[in-house]
Amino acid sequence: MILHALYSYHQRLSELHPDMPMEGFAPQPVHFALRLNNDGELMDVVDLREKASKGKKMLPRKMVLPSLGESKGSGIKPNFLWENARYVLGRDNKGKPQRTAKCREAFLALHEKLLGEADVPEAKALLRFLHNPPTLHPEIEKRWPEMETANLVFELGQRYLHDIQDFKDIWQNHGENGASTGICLVTGEHANITQLHPFIKGIAGTNSGGAALSSYNQKAFESFDKEQNYNAPVSRRVAFAYTSAINYLIRQKEQSLRLGESTVICWAEKACGLETSLFALFGGSTADPGNKSDKEADVTSAALRAGWLRKIGQGFPVTDIWPDFDPSVQMHVLALAPNNSRLSVSFYLHGPAREFLDHILDYYGNLKVVRRFDDEPEFPSVWQLARAVLGQHKKESDIRRLGGDLLSAALSGLRYPAYFLPMCLQRLRSGDAFRSVHAGLIKAMLIRNYNQEASMSLNPQHPSPSYQLGRLFALLVGLQRKAIGPNINADIRDKYYGSASATPSVVFPLLLRGAQNHISKTDAYGYDKLIREVLERINDSFPAHLNLEEQGLFALGYYHQRADKAIKQAEDAVSDVN
Repeated sequence: MILHALYSYHQRLSELHPDMPMEGFAPQPVHFALRLNNDGELMDVVDLREKASKGKKMLPRKMVLPSLGESKGSGIKPNFLWENARYVLGRDNKGKPQRTAKCREAFLALHEKLLGEADVPEAKALLRFLHNPPTLHPEIEKRWPEMETANLVFELGQRYLHDIQDFKDIWQNHGENGASTGICLVTGEHANITQLHPFIKGIAGTNSGGAALSSYNQKAFESFDKEQNYNAPVSRRVAFAYTSAINYLIRQKEQSLRLGESTVICWAEKACGLETSLFALFGGSTADPGNKSDKEADVTSAALRAGWLRKIGQGFPVTDIWPDFDPSVQMHVLALAPNNSRLSVSFYLHGPAREFLDHILDYYGNLKVVRRFDDEPEFPSVWQLARAVLGQHKKESDIRRLGGDLLSAALSGLRYPAYFLPMCLQRLRSGDAFRSVHAGLIKAMLIRNYNQEASMSLNPQHPSPSYQLGRLFALLVGLQRKAIGPNINADIRDKYYGSASATPSVVFPLLLRGAQNHISKTDAYGYDKLIREVLERINDSFPAHLNLEEQGLFALGYYHQRADKAIKQAEDAVSDVN
């Protein structure tokens, strides 16, 4: 299904972008052009590289060239009308003269086969050159250190040979005879079957040459004496189309996102505004959350995200945001991760655009809690949530990986990974400031994973004793700060939060005895009244242990009580982030 969806998307791209590479052609990095005359003599070596936007590095130029349509592997497989110096000149410094000679012979044989009978003047000039390449030509010697591993093309009469239409036609027609044929599993048509699929490039963690999504590297995976991808026959046309579609999507900032080891791409079967806005709705339009410029870009992304979600929440039509939004359009989200020289699918989601949007709205609805401070995000990005779980000093790779798990759960509407809640609670036990981002994620976990009731703000009538115990602990913290003032080296939250949320029967009797002293020292009638109300709700009993779910309710009750406006007004003179 994945390949079929990508094949269909490539057909849509071909209609939208007529200049997209045709089957049998693909963008390739090119460093130098060998300029020939009509007799096939080398006249000059033209440097095609371009200076990088930053630094002094020279980058190869991207040119659309004939493509094998499959990976080379470790074999000798020459390209048509372009190659590296080993194939074109029969020269390199790798110390394997026999293999180098075979590469040059294969390159020459391919061009003799395809161009030997071509009635094109440029073909005769190229073959003369290839029969006797000037390996030690002065222009080559001058640039050899840079040319040794470079890709080379040919130029004659002020045009590149690969741009000549006769040569393009020869290349597109060359594989029709003698190719292995069969029924393509994607289209159901009888067609030429490709043995090796083209490589996908741009996936983080793969080789510069790319990696294959479909491949067979062990005999144990093969059946009925079929080799490589003949075991799962896919036509050359489909293999070219789906890999071209992935390579295109990876280059689109709005439709690709790197999370952990995975690269996530998104597309739709036809134009849909959500297609290019999906990742922005999660704060995912930034490529690197650790990069300063990307952090600044996320400020813009956050404002845009908040504007969209507020409008939808206020009942405005979705078409006010995305005029071409069609709720029935099928959308696809695919996450690819490197696995040596191959790619694995981390997750794949598909469904109507309306379904994806509903999952996103549910996701943010579950995260929504009353904010204690104005600078806290109303709609936190995946990066902010990941940092809340992992802490501020974790590696960006860890934050990306957790962000990927979060994105998958949000888009699918399924449960969050089980490790989210204990890790988030651990951050609070470690003394991290208790922000709305923590509380929102805990609330979302309780709703989705544990089917618990969880409101956006304080619920004094909540039936859970654990929630009420969290409220009680928050009241005791507030009471201490009101009695002593802001200059406390370590308050009861710093000292007792971990044990109070895990073993209430051990800690709360001690804290309540201390609370009597604070009540006698200050005008704390409001606190005294609330503490008595909470104690009545739990019948003055404290459980010996709270499990993980109950600790989550404790944390949410604590946050809700601390964020309650009545308590905040009583502490308006006290600096408080916990």
